[in-house]
Amino acid sequence: MTLIASTLNHKMPFLMSDLLWSSLEYSNKPVRFPTNTFDLTPYLPNDLEEKSVRLGQKMYFLKDKTCIVFVGLSDEIKIFLTVIKHIFQNHDKILVKDIDEFLKKYKLEKNFNESAFFITHIENLQDGSIDVFQFYCPNEMNIVDHKKFNIRKGCWNVMDDPIYEKVTACGYGTKGYLNIIKQPVKFYSRFEDGDFMKAIQANTVLISKLLTMERVSLYTIKENWGGGFETAYFNGTKFEKLDKIAYIINHSQFDMYGDIGLPIPILIMYYKYENDILYILALEVHKYSISEAELNTIFTSYDGEYSTTLFEVEGIDVENINDYELPSDFSFTANKIAMGYSLVTKDNNIFNSAFFNFGPEVQITFQQTKSVEVIIDRKINEDIRSKAKQVFPNL
Repeated sequence: MTLIASTLNHKMPFLMSDLLWSSLEYSNKPVRFPTNTFDLTPYLPNDLEEKSVRLGQKMYFLKDKTCIVFVGLSDEIKIFLTVIKHIFQNHDKILVKDIDEFLKKYKLEKNFNESAFFITHIENLQDGSIDVFQFYCPNEMNIVDHKKFNIRKGCWNVMDDPIYEKVTACGYGTKGYLNIIKQPVKFYSRFEDGDFMKAIQANTVLISKLLTMERVSLYTIKENWGGGFETAYFNGTKFEKLDKIAYIINHSQFDMYGDIGLPIPILIMYYKYENDILYILALEVHKYSISEAELNTIFTSYDGEYSTTLFEVEGIDVENINDYELPSDFSFTANKIAMGYSLVTKDNNIFNSAFFNFGPEVQITFQQTKSVEVIIDRKINEDIRSKAKQVFPNL
């Protein structure tokens, strides 16, 4: 059991699941994730009942307007997913009453008592607006107070937040996830409330912060969740997974005066779906040539100065990953980018800032076996330096 979560911003549902699957059975295979591509086994707690073993998808679509996310026992989940897909495969349109009828007949208390799911279903109204329906298993809800932080296991924990509005979470990662949500932050956006791009911005910023913390402290992995994140949103017509996005982790250190210099993009993780398989390409950069243009800072690394690790993340209903042909070329150009910053003091305190950019201000070009280039608008790093210096006295 790990983490599944939902935020609801002005009726714009945004769904998230981590990718980590754990097991009660011991495995001597190395444990590697996109944030840390070396074997993490020596650094993981020995007292956890379940052990991290692999990455896998937990989020699935039924037609265009129904999304289901799971956590729990893989056998239970696989059977449930197979049955619900079979039931609805010939439906031209799924209605809320169809889902309700299916769940009543499935006998969840008997056939799904070791796992959890939530189903988010959208129905369009004649006036162009939408109705959002959500089904939970288990159906018990615990309202979380920001100050008391009264998390309960075995149920869905629901917390209100000024940025994410209604946040719902279940699984091992609930406490760590909601703890990050409730931290005071300054959030800026050029998008209006209700625009799905604002929901993407808010949630990718959150994911960037989590990935950065996982990189530097194993914040998520130590509690048996994380490893990467799948995200989906309703774009006004259908559910869509966030695809062809790069997450960058930048690193720098404070000097005694609170200056951080130039943050370096040390890790790039590119998420790409092909034939429903999620491919995550992790680029660890060991050396850059850095040049300054009038408007941009350009980081260039050549073959031999960076390492690449590919993670194939399949769905639970994939019988054999080898049946899927591996793409021959993972070269990419991206301007849909979420940036996280690990800015460290000499006492190892961390300022973890993040932002999402969709446009020319940040661009990445990776040419397989040749080079990786990151171009960042100079104003971005100037802004990060300014904000870092402001918070430095409090770190």
